[in-house]
Amino acid sequence: MKKYIYKAFAVAALFAMGVNANAQKLHVVSGLETTHLWRGLEVSKGLTLDNEVAISDNNNHFRFGLWGGMQIAGNYKEFDYYVSYTNGGFSASLWDIYNFSDGIYANDRAYKIFNYDCHDTGHFLDATIAYNFGEKFPLNLSWSTVIAGRDRGALNQQNLYSTFVQASYKAYEDDNFVVTPSIGGNFALNPEDGSHATFYGKSAGINDVRLNVTYKLKIGNHPLPVTATAMWNPEANKGYFCASVNLLNL
Repeated sequence: MKKYIYKAFAVAALFAMGVNANAQKLHVVSGLETTHLWRGLEVSKGLTLDNEVAISDNNNHFRFGLWGGMQIAGNYKEFDYYVSYTNGGFSASLWDIYNFSDGIYANDRAYKIFNYDCHDTGHFLDATIAYNFGEKFPLNLSWSTVIAGRDRGALNQQNLYSTFVQASYKAYEDDNFVVTPSIGGNFALNPEDGSHATFYGKSAGINDVRLNVTYKLKIGNHPLPVTATAMWNPEANKGYFCASVNLLNL
């Protein structure tokens, strides 16, 4: 599988960079959050720095990027590659997600960054399509499926193709605040016999209910939006709260 993954990302990167070197944009994004929440899960339990570097065409249709997250104490470490395409309200992306935090894998092979053997890899490939209906009806719908990698279930015999679907709606916006509630659920397209477990939990169901409130903070002419996020996971009967600040978005 490894050679096909390399080829897919290489071809997509060439599209993102474009044929003409003058038609490229370089992007740098950085943020700080009190904990890293993702699809109903608390991935990082502590102050976390997120960084991204990407290249796109001038219209930002095709984009190839690297994303990394690290807890300040070093307990959480993640290094991802992604390619994306955006046109109007439609977007599609493919992420190679690699969490190499200490102690999460029993097999040392899972910590090898170029190991893509589905039985013991630390990677998984996540494909997403989404549509945003625009400012007049600010609804965003997305569908994400883990198409390969460490989404193998308890028996490690088959890909579960765990899927996460989400709807978010910008309910309020003024010069200072944006309020966006969302709801997301998960299920497996290919579940194990006798099990309802997915990549996201012990059973299918609603696992990510959120309320995001963003304050459009500025220091001089530099925007530093601050977001408070409350997230409930009914499937796991858990709740989380996170505060984050976008330090840089170029």
